Amino acid sequence: MWVDLFPVGPELPPPVDITPRQPHKYFLRVVVYNVFDAPLQETSVVSREKMSDVYVKGWLQGTNYVQKTDIHYRCMDGDVNFNWRLLFPVEVIEAEQVMLVEYKEHPWSLTSTQLRRPPHLTLQLWDNDLISRDDYLSETTLDLCRLPKPAKNRDDVGPSQVPQMMTETDANSVAVTFLDDDTQSVNLFEAKRVYGYFPFIRVEEGVTYIAGKIEMELEVVSEEEAKLRPAGQGRDDPNMNPKLPEPDRPATSFLWITSPWKSFKHILWGRYKWYCITLVILFLLFPFLFLFFYSLPSATVDYMLGIY
Repeated sequence: MWVDLFPVGPELPPPVDITPRQPHKYFLRVVVYNVFDAPLQETSVVSREKMSDVYVKGWLQGTNYVQKTDIHYRCMDGDVNFNWRLLFPVEVIEAEQVMLVEYKEHPWSLTSTQLRRPPHLTLQLWDNDLISRDDYLSETTLDLCRLPKPAKNRDDVGPSQVPQMMTETDANSVAVTFLDDDTQSVNLFEAKRVYGYFPFIRVEEGVTYIAGKIEMELEVVSEEEAKLRPAGQGRDDPNMNPKLPEPDRPATSFLWITSPWKSFKHILWGRYKWYCITLVILFLLFPFLFLFFYSLPSATVDYMLGIY
């Protein structure tokens, strides 16, 4: 509550305006360009090479609105190409650095409950599986009001960009680094647009390490700006602000079950070409060899008897 105490007098000062602050509506645009050094989760049955079918999944914490990129199939070198735009509506109170999330506590609730929480964006890296469940690879969670400054190139991505980067120092202790200095962070709602490289992290056995580096652009636009500068989800129309071309993926990036010929051409032929040629030659020679050995005994007998 708010309490004012004044001495008795003829006039009182004007009351303080305590009207609740109203949130501003924004659209968060996340353009995922590339991911580098992605973990390779699986081993190809045919070529015995390490590979992953990689996609990025993202959402604002506290909401159920989850979006995904398309899938980069058969990534064998850890470099993944997307050129994909994720769009998230968000209501933010800048003065309090919180976003408003509305939800119903029960399906039969008549009114919605409002929750104020920090605007945290979570992006996860996953390996797509056709039959079994997808495999988790790594993730990053970014506070949009305290973004770590992005690296200018992927080689500069490091632990200083992770709010709680843990590295094993000895058997019983862990060193933790926090982004407490405002000079190391950026408020996206003030900067409006941020571009650069951020780390994906993974925790195993209590140790946090970098497992991938994402090249992306983060931008917040108001409702009015969104109408003046429209942008479609993914690479859909209107594909602008910025215009996203088709990703430059290798010829081996495809779902094998949908393209048997491409699977043979790029997977089997490149690795087992001479085996395939030898098999075809043997297949063509087999009828002649069969006929030769089949007729050889009778031809030998006829020759010995002087029939010919």
